[in-house]
Amino acid sequence: MRRATGGVAAFTAVALALGAAAQAEELVIFDFEQDLQDWDIPDWARESQDYVGKVVSPSQEVASHGAGSLQLLADFPGEVWRGAYVEVFMYVTDWSPFGSMAVDLHLPASAPRGLQARFVLTVGEKWTWTEMNRALPLEPGKWTTITANLKPGSLDWKFFPDEAFRKDVRKVGLRIESDRKPVYSGPIYIDKLRLIP
Repeated sequence: MRRATGGVAAFTAVALALGAAAQAEELVIFDFEQDLQDWDIPDWARESQDYVGKVVSPSQEVASHGAGSLQLLADFPGEVWRGAYVEVFMYVTDWSPFGSMAVDLHLPASAPRGLQARFVLTVGEKWTWTEMNRALPLEPGKWTTITANLKPGSLDWKFFPDEAFRKDVRKVGLRIESDRKPVYSGPIYIDKLRLIP
């Protein structure tokens, strides 16, 4: 598993920002301007035949914020469910000043319709994995924003979060999915992951 150093400095800035009693505006925590900020494909996803993410790298091809984004190369074969998954360990885990999170994803215009994406969070001392209730469709040739509500009782997650849910976020993941139909081999771009009051 690759270890990058760019994320530590970025999270120092995030820690200072989160130290405020309340946030009045959104906070971009990953913008991929210089590097991958410690995002990677976990070993279990590389070893699973159900997951088809191949390589992650910084990209200057397209960006929704600034000049850089994360590029995930994936190879969806069609006919069966497959996912491409990337994640990052969090250094600042208390997101309680924020009510939602969002990220921008981009597919080239030549990509087929039918790919979808969802957030996956790992939270709490027991490292509980929870994903969004449903994946949202990605629009080829455009930036698609995936948003999830973090507030207690949110219906965006597979279990109803309480206040503790956003106080101890250990990992953030994104899963891009093909539910049997789309055949696609190429890049998926990720940018501007942010927390929103």
